[in-house]
Amino acid sequence: MSHPPNHPPYLPMTSPPTPGSSPLRVEPMVPSILRLHDLPGPLSLSRLAANGTVHTLDPDSGYWHDHAATLYGRATIIHRIIPFASSACALTALWVWMGGDFPDTLDVLSRSHFRAAQHGHRIRVFSRQVTMRHLTSLGALSLTDPTRTACDIASLFRDDAPARGFRGLDGAVVDLMDAYGFSPDDCISLLDENPNMPATPQARAFLVQVGRCYGHRHGAVWQATAIGRTPREEDIP
Repeated sequence: MSHPPNHPPYLPMTSPPTPGSSPLRVEPMVPSILRLHDLPGPLSLSRLAANGTVHTLDPDSGYWHDHAATLYGRATIIHRIIPFASSACALTALWVWMGGDFPDTLDVLSRSHFRAAQHGHRIRVFSRQVTMRHLTSLGALSLTDPTRTACDIASLFRDDAPARGFRGLDGAVVDLMDAYGFSPDDCISLLDENPNMPATPQARAFLVQVGRCYGHRHGAVWQATAIGRTPREEDIP
């Protein structure tokens, strides 16, 4: 079987993964991360990026767009980038589960601190504890499951965060909920039962906004029962 120019072939994939499972690892036949020294000349990476074949991470590296089009491909890309023995979380885990624009930071669970950037991206460390039931694996990558990922994103919003920062991410989190079958109530319950997660008013307000977006999309009025009251207009940025 032939393949289009510049598009890497894949080994066959048996079935889609589910959170909490450890699916068969599927490796592309070409490196997930393309480095400048892998190419015949210094301008090759720029040319591949210009024609849409490669997404550059920094001036010296990038990944194939075809790899980022699949769940396994995105997991393999992140596994090659994040530090050893760390787990992807927050916005990085969101990218693995859903795709879209590559995140500005590499969000990981780790007890270590990393000063050096990886492929031009700062590593943002979350040192909180996460129970094993909220971690899963895709191939060799360890990452938070979709529900925990949504809660970690909510915890990014602190009291000094501007309300306008909510916009855009609320819809992305609702997309995640629809794709993997959970609701805002699941996130709020997890936020309440886990003492190691920040539960600031801004994080809860973000989940209220997510709930309204979720309710609007599903044709119902979502009630923030887990917060102890219905959403108020001032909760919404």
